[in-house]
Amino acid sequence: MLTDALKAVSKQFKGNVSTEVLEVMERSTAELAESKLVESALKVGDKMPAFKLTNAIGESIDSEVLLSKGALVINFYRGGW
Repeated sequence: MLTDALKAVSKQFKGNVSTEVLEVMERSTAELAESKLVESALKVGDKMPAFKLTNAIGESIDSEVLLSKGALVINFYRGGW
């Protein structure tokens, strides 16, 4: 089961990092929970608002322009440490 596999990964991770790192992660997780960010996040079926972003080479990208050409897939990634 996925839940059991995730628990095993979590246990292994916690065994391989310092107490300081765990404290920072736990504090950050608590802060996120307290922020109620999840409550304001888009839910399944919600329409994403239009947006403009700058791409990797400095060009402005408009979601409405992209959507006029077809379906749009958005990928979020954290980036480098």
